[in-house]
Amino acid sequence: MFDQSLAHWVGKYRQPMRSVTFTATARQNSGLVELKRSVDPPAEAVEHFFIPRNWAKARVDFLLRKIELEGEDAASISEIIGLSKKYKFVTPYTSFLAAPRSLLRPRLIKPGDPVLRVRTDPDIRSITAIFPFGLTKPLRYLPAEQVWQTRFLAPKEMVDGVYHCRLILHDRSGRAYEERKSFVIDSRAPSIQASVDRSTYHAGDTVQVRIQSDADTRRIRLRVANLEPTEAHWDDQGKSNVGRVVLPTDITAGNHTLEILAEDFAHNVSSRQMMIAVVGR
Repeated sequence: MFDQSLAHWVGKYRQPMRSVTFTATARQNSGLVELKRSVDPPAEAVEHFFIPRNWAKARVDFLLRKIELEGEDAASISEIIGLSKKYKFVTPYTSFLAAPRSLLRPRLIKPGDPVLRVRTDPDIRSITAIFPFGLTKPLRYLPAEQVWQTRFLAPKEMVDGVYHCRLILHDRSGRAYEERKSFVIDSRAPSIQASVDRSTYHAGDTVQVRIQSDADTRRIRLRVANLEPTEAHWDDQGKSNVGRVVLPTDITAGNHTLEILAEDFAHNVSSRQMMIAVVGR
């Protein structure tokens, strides 16, 4: 600590007491400095309204460090959520009181013009988002959806990676809260590797396609000629996505194009075409 600087410690006692001595010990140069003060912890002192919230945030910080070191447990997560709801602050396990996990939507975006959506407690009266590339945007409340929303321009020159923005929230009493949230810039479309189960097919056969794609792929669709597209689904046993296309009974013999479209959570889309051979009915 430096001259004129401040430090604070937050704790909790369960019963009022008299003549309790608090001691702080520090090293100064080559010696020790010890500071003591005796106080009477009261049963109630409502004039210091900020203390319970400071204690709750310190308790949540402790529980988050514990989870980081030892892993998640139900009791710690439940206490974090309960304290954040009671004292109105955001944690990795809550948005502002209500929404699950993350306050920022979407979290995965690509450079361009995405929509930012925030769900909050009804007490919030305004939200401003401050982005790392110098942009500040107020959010507009949509009563029908009960969310705050704005559009922002993610510069196309931003490289892929994790970025942080600040959310400034004001409630109906005029109190301000600042929360820091992360989002991911992802401009790369999913890579696709695919194989079919046979070399040739007959009209009416089912073409089975196995597809390997990036972990952030959210949707894979397949289509042959002008047929309705079909969805591929994850096969846990084969550790790949599997799609099936039923060939029409009147399809002509010859080579046909099988098109595969993959979309990730940032809405990047990639495609791949394969040729399949139909040899007759």
